[in-house]
Amino acid sequence: MLDSVFERSSDSLLQVMQLALDECINLEHGYICTDHIITALTSDYAGIAAEALGSMKIDEEAVRKELEEKVKSKMESELPFSGRPDLSSGLPSVTLPVVAHSASGDTRKAYGMSDLTVQALHRAYEYALFLGLNYINPEHLLLGIMDLKECIAVRTIVDLGGNVDFLRKQIMMLMAKNLSSDSALPGLKDAVVNGLRELIDKHYRAISTLQALSVRSRHALGSLPPRSEIVHMVCTGYVPDFLINQMAFRRYLLEETLNQLNCRVGGLEKELSASIISAAAQSLRMEVRNSIEFMLANEYRLFSQMLDDAEHDLIGSVIEDLWWAQGEEIALNELFSEALDDHRRKHLLSLQERRLEINARLSKLREKLDETIRHCFVKRAAT
Repeated sequence: MLDSVFERSSDSLLQVMQLALDECINLEHGYICTDHIITALTSDYAGIAAEALGSMKIDEEAVRKELEEKVKSKMESELPFSGRPDLSSGLPSVTLPVVAHSASGDTRKAYGMSDLTVQALHRAYEYALFLGLNYINPEHLLLGIMDLKECIAVRTIVDLGGNVDFLRKQIMMLMAKNLSSDSALPGLKDAVVNGLRELIDKHYRAISTLQALSVRSRHALGSLPPRSEIVHMVCTGYVPDFLINQMAFRRYLLEETLNQLNCRVGGLEKELSASIISAAAQSLRMEVRNSIEFMLANEYRLFSQMLDDAEHDLIGSVIEDLWWAQGEEIALNELFSEALDDHRRKHLLSLQERRLEINARLSKLREKLDETIRHCFVKRAAT
């Protein structure tokens, strides 16, 4: 169901989806695919998403030309959504027109979406939750698209010389810059607890709807999971994503804060900056522990046995390693941008090798955090 997505969509995201529909109609396609969306994400309405794409020289003209070539070569398109939602009366809870009329005005055609487009929209909803936001913007949709390696939009970005990993970091940096002065931005604990609560309620409603259908149809179903098991599965499945995205975003937020301080005071001493970053790492580690303990003991009373100190230390050490690796990557990206501006090719090659090394290290640390949290949760039965 896309209701939860479109109910929280910002005006800019709805405008992007309208532009994607227009692109779909212009190309005489039957349903909206991610290639139509990536074109719309280069428009002025897309804000941070368009700026991030533009930083890689990916603009509307370049994307449209690339897609026209794909159409001419009859490149395989994305498969339609298996549910094929009927959008002829507008998307859920919004007044977005999605019906095209023929030139004579005597026929109407409803436009659905590809399966990958639906997946990207759901992923955009999750990214907004991971960051503690109650609205979904175009940049969240671009993040969601980049998780779908097989979609046409990602292939288009790569074919235009873009780097998906670097693009993801650009989006995080621009979001941090945009939200650094937002006093209403929730902390890590609130983002994790509130986001998980919403996901749990969403999945439990789906189970309840299925149970109601079973009763109404008098069709016996096998045993469905109780709420406690849904809570357990959601926490096991989503806590790693929440922590990884919160850690990365808060590292970029701190970097933006330090940049602003440098501008105001005329440059911070390196020792002071290092001390601030180190204190923030310790604070984040404690915040992660408090969030997990609150969630398991107060919010859900999920386990009869809480995580022990050794397990919290293991999770905390991975979080800290991620924090410092993320900081190295931010510093390296700044050096890379400077070398790019100065056209220092040899230096760029050396920096690129270091970027690949750090990317590989970050990837391994994310996997380690995911495995550590899942191991801690899975070995404990739900109460």
